[in-house]
Amino acid sequence: MRFIHFRLVGPVIIAVAILIAGMAAIPYFGIAQIDADLRQRQETLVKHNIDLWISDIEFSLTAWTIWDESIAKIDNSFDFEWTDRNIGASLIGTSRTRFAAVLDHDDRLIYSRTDDSIKDRGFFTRGVPTVIEDAAALVANVRSREPGRIIEGIPKPVSISRIEVLGDDAVLMTAALFQPDFSTAKPKGARAPILITAMPITGTIQEFFGTRFLLDDARIGSLAGITPDRGHVEIAVGPNGEPQVLSWRPPSPAADLLYRSLPLLVTVGLLLLATGIFTVRMSRNAARTLLSREKRMRHAATHDFLTGLANRALLEPEFRSLSERGPLAVICLDLDGFKSVNDTYGHAMGDDLLKTVSARLRANTRETDRLFRLGGDEFAILMPEVSAIQAEGICQDLSISLARPMGLSKGDVSIGASFGIKLVEKGETSCDAALGAADAALYHAKASARGSSVLSSNLPPARPEALASIPTAIRRSA
Repeated sequence: MRFIHFRLVGPVIIAVAILIAGMAAIPYFGIAQIDADLRQRQETLVKHNIDLWISDIEFSLTAWTIWDESIAKIDNSFDFEWTDRNIGASLIGTSRTRFAAVLDHDDRLIYSRTDDSIKDRGFFTRGVPTVIEDAAALVANVRSREPGRIIEGIPKPVSISRIEVLGDDAVLMTAALFQPDFSTAKPKGARAPILITAMPITGTIQEFFGTRFLLDDARIGSLAGITPDRGHVEIAVGPNGEPQVLSWRPPSPAADLLYRSLPLLVTVGLLLLATGIFTVRMSRNAARTLLSREKRMRHAATHDFLTGLANRALLEPEFRSLSERGPLAVICLDLDGFKSVNDTYGHAMGDDLLKTVSARLRANTRETDRLFRLGGDEFAILMPEVSAIQAEGICQDLSISLARPMGLSKGDVSIGASFGIKLVEKGETSCDAALGAADAALYHAKASARGSSVLSSNLPPARPEALASIPTAIRRSA
C-alpha cells in the first residue's frame, strides 16, 4: 500500500522538488549576471566621466597655450616678466592650477611658479626638478604628437594629463604644447615650448571621485589588492609609476533582492503563487532602480555639474541631428568681465555668476534651442530654423539680459557677453567647422565692443595682414 502510494505521490514530490530547485537556481545565476552587467556599465561610465573631466581641464589650457603672443614671448625671445604675469600668475589666479612650469624647445626648464597655498604639500616639497621629472612621460607623449608642418587656421590642442598619487596627495598633471593661433608669431625651430601644470585634488582622491560619481566605499590602491566583487578603474600612477586603481562597492539591487527573498523561498512550496507575485514585483523595483541609476550617471556624463547645461559630449550629436533637418545657427558666446569677478571675489562667486548666466540664457532662448557650456566662461547655442537677422536679434536680447546687474551673495556685479554667429544650411558642414567659424566671429566681436555680435559671413577674407591686426589676447582679456 505504501509502495503504491509512493508511486502515486512520488512523481509529484519529485516534480515539486525539481521546481523548487529550479526556482532557487535560476534567480541565483540570473541575479549574478544582472549585477555583473551593472558593474561593467558603471565602470565604463566612471572612466568616461573621468576622461571628460580631464578633457575639460585640458581644453581650458588652450587659452594660454594656443596663442601667438606665447610663442613670441616664450620661444622667439624669452621674456620672464611677461611669462610670469601672463602664464604663471594668470593660470594660478584664474583657475584651480597651483603649479605652472615652462620647458623650452630642448625640454629645459626656463620658468616655474608654485602657489604659496600648496608649497607645504608633500607632492611639491620634493622640489620643482622632481615635479618636472614626474612629468617626463607626459612631455615625451606631447613631443611624439607635435605637428611637423605648418597648420592652417586654429590648431588643435596637443596635450595629455594623468593623476599622480603621493601618500595622501593627489595631483592632476598636464603637459600642453604652445602653438600659434593666427600665425603672427611662429616657433623659431622644429619644436615649440611645453607648458606643465599641476592641479591639486581637494581632499583625498577617493573622496573626490567617490562624491562626484556617487560611489560607495571608494578606495585607492593597486590592482592586485582589488577583490572580484568590487568595481574598479585605473585612474592614476604612484610615486614609482605603478598604476593606482579607484575601486568601489558597486550597487547590487538584484543580489539584495535575493537576500531579502530567502525567508520566502523556504515556504515557496506552500506559497508558490504568492511568492511568484512577490518576485515579479520586486524584480520590477530592481529594474526601476537599475534604470534610475543608469539614467543619473548618463546625465552626469553629458551635462555640466555646475550649471546643469549640456556639455561637449552632446554638442556634435545635437548639431548633426538639427543640421539634418534644416538651417541652423551655431553661436559661440564668451563673457566679458568674468575674470575680474573671479579675481575680485574668488571662484565661489564666479561659480554663482555662471549659474545666474545659465539661468538667464535659458529664460531668453526658445524651447527648440540647445544650450551648452564648453568650459570656463564659454558657452554655445544651437538655434534651428532662424535667419541671420533673427539670430542677431536673439543675441542682442541675450546681451541686454546678461548686461543687467546680477545680485549674487557678495553683492551686485555687471558683466557683458560677446557673440559669434555661423549660419549652417542643411548638411552644409561639420560640427567642428561650424564651431570654428562661430569662434572666429566671436574673436572679432570681442575686438569690436563689449556686448557685440558678429556673423561669420560678415568677416573679411582671412589674410595674413588682416590676422595680424586682430588682438590675439581678446579671449583672455574677459
